[in-house]
Amino acid sequence: MAEKATYRMAELVKRSGASRETVRYYIREGLLPPPHRTARNMAWYSDRHLELIKLIRVLQDEQFLPLKAIKSLLNNDQEYEFTSRQREIFASVLAEMDTQSRRSLPRPPGRRLAGALGLSDDDYDQLLDMGLIRSEDEPLTRDEEDLLRQFAILRQSGMSAERGFSPQHIEIVQASADVLFDQELRMFQTLLDNLRDDEIPGIMERVVPAINRIFGLLHARKLRAFVARYAAQGGSDTAANPATAAEEP
Repeated sequence: MAEKATYRMAELVKRSGASRETVRYYIREGLLPPPHRTARNMAWYSDRHLELIKLIRVLQDEQFLPLKAIKSLLNNDQEYEFTSRQREIFASVLAEMDTQSRRSLPRPPGRRLAGALGLSDDDYDQLLDMGLIRSEDEPLTRDEEDLLRQFAILRQSGMSAERGFSPQHIEIVQASADVLFDQELRMFQTLLDNLRDDEIPGIMERVVPAINRIFGLLHARKLRAFVARYAAQGGSDTAANPATAAEEP
């Protein structure tokens, strides 16, 4: 490595706030360069690793970029073909997100909160392995805490391990979010060029929450239509077959 590698894994974890599993996951996904190895079991990390981990976590913590888009930005590839003006806007948004993050109140360690919410260690380990939770025992970020609370609601509402429901099912939602974001980003590529500097703060304060709300409303509308359609079919089937209806208690 061109940059001096001075940290062992334990020191990198301590300085970055990321867990060992998270660091390894970022390396596997190509978000971090491999460490410098002086022996089979001797890996060293640099200040660049530390900077990248902090940047990735800031981008994720505000729910603004999925790992696919972060990887595109970090690797400077052409998958999204960002213009120089768009990259200036991303830099301004990143600065605002960093400011918001510093204003955050201290949050509880992950496993402690998971236990208080009635989640098992297995639930937490699976969420860690999937990258949905990135803190082993460190304080949670806002989105991680909310994700744990929402998963606990699913558990408390009957989505139990005994019924076969696990954190792995959330991968469907994660994959959908990645596809949605990819389409959003392509839609906004041309629009972002026309943003004035004074409009940039509104991206995080108003635009992103509005898009999230619209997505939730459209999802609820589709669910209602689905339930109504099959409820109506059930009613018509019963009406068309009175013998079946008579047998029902």
